[in-house]
Amino acid sequence: MVKVMSFVPDVNVIRLLKALDNSVRMKIVELVLNSSAVSFSEIHEHLEAETGRRINKGTMSYHLDILVQSNVLSRELERGGDDRSYSRYEITGYAIEKIKALGLLVPNETPLA
Repeated sequence: MVKVMSFVPDVNVIRLLKALDNSVRMKIVELVLNSSAVSFSEIHEHLEAETGRRINKGTMSYHLDILVQSNVLSRELERGGDDRSYSRYEITGYAIEKIKALGLLVPNETPLA
């Protein structure tokens, strides 16, 4: 008897995989994964230093929006003393669970600088 299996795609997992299918977004996820809540500016500065090139803030916002919409990152707005708001990003529990299940999350033997 042949065992028949059905493929039932999980739309949320597909969104997560599409969001991670980009080198800039992967760098963002790695930074946020290894940090506490990270601000937009901190992410922007880190990526520019790591890649050695200027990254447009609109491009950064686009990538962060994709990661938030796909439930990879969560975004919290904080108010500053100068009446401005700041976005801070954290990795979601959902993303950690799925990334581990896919075998993409491995311990790093050397601490990140």
